[in-house]
Amino acid sequence: MKTPLTAICAALVLIVAALPLTSLAQGVEAARVQETVATARFKKAAPYRVGVAAGYLSNSWVVFCLQHIRYEAARHKEISEVLVTDAGFNPGKQVADIEDLISKNVNLILYWPVDEKAIQPALEKAVVKGIPTVNTGGGFTYSPGTVANAFIDQVVLGDMVARQLFKDMRGKGKIVAMLPIAGTTAAVDQLAALRTAMKEFSQIELLSAEYGDWNRAKAKQITENLLQRHPRIDGVFSPAGQMSIGVAEAFEEAGRLKEVVMSPGDEYNGWLKWVAKHKRGGAVTFPTRVGQEAVRLGLRILNGEPVKRGLAVPSEYISPASITRYVEPTRPDDWWASTLPEEWKPK
Repeated sequence: MKTPLTAICAALVLIVAALPLTSLAQGVEAARVQETVATARFKKAAPYRVGVAAGYLSNSWVVFCLQHIRYEAARHKEISEVLVTDAGFNPGKQVADIEDLISKNVNLILYWPVDEKAIQPALEKAVVKGIPTVNTGGGFTYSPGTVANAFIDQVVLGDMVARQLFKDMRGKGKIVAMLPIAGTTAAVDQLAALRTAMKEFSQIELLSAEYGDWNRAKAKQITENLLQRHPRIDGVFSPAGQMSIGVAEAFEEAGRLKEVVMSPGDEYNGWLKWVAKHKRGGAVTFPTRVGQEAVRLGLRILNGEPVKRGLAVPSEYISPASITRYVEPTRPDDWWASTLPEEWKPK
């Protein structure tokens, strides 16, 4: 990475602070995000043991998010230990993991869910025992078992991606959408954002909304089928860079890449490499530094400071012309542009 992202992020925070709330949380009820949570009941003296109940760790984004958690924890002498569990996409295992962290007397639980509803009873047990819980990454949750959220608003992200795509398409054409796992907050909110933005662009037609499960190979296979069904596809809505690569590969192998406009993806390194090569698409970030924000939020709760129910970590648009500041050509595709110091990046 040629330019450190820390300065960019600092400038972005100043910009975001000046924006109206609705621009940061249009995907969730603004009043709920801004609700003040009294945290005096969670106040306790250090040292703190932090539990991370990961719904899964096989995804490269969460690996980077976890490294941000560990990095931020290492910066605070009041944190003595970080305990990490991996549910491997099994909701029952995640429930057991949370209960195990409770039995080990952790002082704070950070989590990202496999199935939010399935794990809420276990999270409520933690809260009743005086252990605050922070939903880390993904969408916003308003439930008794979730004290606060460090989240990325998927509707805002989807809206940014859609509007940039429509701009690049000059406001008209036929599109397909490649979404994450069906039923997840990401998939539901991104599709809702796309449909809402389309109301302002009457000449944009959605041919099909598909679910690629954040999987490059699956997204490619789905796109191959779409190309057979539709002789004309003018644009692709695909906020996830890992799937965008598969989509672009299918178009290229079919000899139809020149006809299509690709939306921004995210800061998945394989996608950034594609953007740098083709000078198209750009990115709307899905910041892995949400892990650090979750740790900071958790420490404020343990200090008994009132917090907002939701802390939105903003996404940022990166134009194709600016992508060289983020792409890491010598790193593998399965890598993420991040603000982590070199020694804390995954090995």
